[in-house]
Amino acid sequence: MIDLKNILFIMVLSAALLIPGSAQTEEFNSLEYGFSVEYQRELDIDLLNPDFTAGVEDVVVEFTAPGVMQIYVGASERRGLSLDRFASRTESDYEESGDRFEVMNTAKKDTNGVESLEKEYLLEDETGVYLMKDVFFEGDDLVYHISCRAAQSEYRRADLLYFSSFIDSFRVDPINETVTGDWIQTAKPVWSSPALADIDDDGKQEMVVGTNVGKLYVFNQDGTRVAGFPTTAEDYIRSSPAVADLDGDGSLDIVVGSDDDRLYAWDGKGDPLPGFPKLTSNDVASSPAIGDLNGDGLLEIVVGSNDRGIYALKSDGSPVCGFPLITANPVWFSPALADLNGDGNLEMVVGSKKLGEDIIAMFLGSYTGQVYAADYGGYPLPRFPVDLSSPTLSDLEGSAIGYSSPILADLNGDGNFEIIMGALDGLYVLTREGEDLRRFPRKTSGSLQDSFMAAGDVDGDGNVEMAAGATDGRLYLWKSDGTDYPGFPIQTGGYVKSISLGDIDGDGEQEIVGGSWDNRVHAWNLGGTEVSGFPKVTLGNVDTTPTLGDLDGDGTLEMVAGSDDARIYIWEISDSFGELEWPMIRQNLCHTGTVPR
Repeated sequence: MIDLKNILFIMVLSAALLIPGSAQTEEFNSLEYGFSVEYQRELDIDLLNPDFTAGVEDVVVEFTAPGVMQIYVGASERRGLSLDRFASRTESDYEESGDRFEVMNTAKKDTNGVESLEKEYLLEDETGVYLMKDVFFEGDDLVYHISCRAAQSEYRRADLLYFSSFIDSFRVDPINETVTGDWIQTAKPVWSSPALADIDDDGKQEMVVGTNVGKLYVFNQDGTRVAGFPTTAEDYIRSSPAVADLDGDGSLDIVVGSDDDRLYAWDGKGDPLPGFPKLTSNDVASSPAIGDLNGDGLLEIVVGSNDRGIYALKSDGSPVCGFPLITANPVWFSPALADLNGDGNLEMVVGSKKLGEDIIAMFLGSYTGQVYAADYGGYPLPRFPVDLSSPTLSDLEGSAIGYSSPILADLNGDGNFEIIMGALDGLYVLTREGEDLRRFPRKTSGSLQDSFMAAGDVDGDGNVEMAAGATDGRLYLWKSDGTDYPGFPIQTGGYVKSISLGDIDGDGEQEIVGGSWDNRVHAWNLGGTEVSGFPKVTLGNVDTTPTLGDLDGDGTLEMVAGSDDARIYIWEISDSFGELEWPMIRQNLCHTGTVPR
């Protein structure tokens, strides 16, 4: 007879053993404080207010692993104090704050060529018992203080998975780069990619962007706010705003989703359109797509929700007949719109995660990628939804997709659109019948499942190329037949998550512009070298797609991007530029995700 307890124990043990192997590392660079540290990707980063105190002076950044531990990094002026004196002062703070305080171990070391002092403590207060490891690094003008903290029951595991590798990778390494361009300071990181559009009918383009404080801003180029904005949602806006004239009044409207479970639509004065906001049953992280689905001359909005629904709404907020289309999985992804079957109407393509169907797969969180395609009435196209099957992964794992959203393009010149998807193990291309296009999928060494790709004719040969950054720091560029573009992939300095394409220097060829997790926006030419004047440096990772456009119509190309440092950056990059094949997230202001034919 099978013992259920033993089965559950084996499953828990297997999951625990998988955790260390699933870790990937990224690098955090502080330009302001001059340190560089590599950390595991499970860690979330929060840039903290400098006056935040928790035994660590002048906290610069906090790394957290939910339910496991916290790591604080502080950078304090030396003021003539030695490492021992800094440690003594810290211990005094702990003694004052805790009911029980005890020094466990003390050791002086040479870590990466820098003198360091390492101390371990036990601290008990009304909330529990904690073990801590504090490390003080010798800097030229600063003393760097890293404090790693975990509940006593979690300390050994946290030390094994995080503390030791984090401290070993920490380097006091000043970065000789400066932040350039203009910026607008917001209160929270910016994950919503900007749109450039003339919202107030003044003949100039404004910057439209959401923030993690739940506000939708519209800024003029000089950083002043357009009247009526910001508007407010009740949670994060990580969805990217789409812009179109929804109500036919001749002025542009703004549509965006929020983690407060709503889809919002505002006019150019910041007033909500009738019928909005539209409530769903879960987060709306998906970026909406706008198009005339049935050819009646009126625009509809298509968006996904984490409640497993694909919504199609009329401009008054009422549902299109046949919607929402309920799927088996949360829909984080942004829809793509095009006439796939040649009937003269628009179809929608959306990706989603599909959890494993057996109990072990569900317990381990195993999932595959699933692609939906439906017509304007909500009816799935023949053979859809389609699971992405991978020749490089087991049937249990499948090939997963995260936030990567579909792109529609005619790759083989047959007059039909193909469906392009980034996945865990590479690039997939499906025909409109749901079959793998010949020579696809293309394997990558890093994941594309959360990458925002771009596609377009980069070299003027009449064919569509596809560009994407992977988590291993490689930048890929493929020809339409799936072969690597000459000289690619290239190794970059970080995860280039979000891509746009444009001839930013007027040479007749498209450059690849990417927001990266190395605190920079890069631009590469087709030879694989960085464009003069790049990279552009920020103080945080760039999770947004750089948006290209001439803001004020003066013939100068600007670039706008949001950063995890809570800033929206504006750079003037060229007085001579050409065609912009993929100038923003999802290609155009309606976010159709389609390469024009």
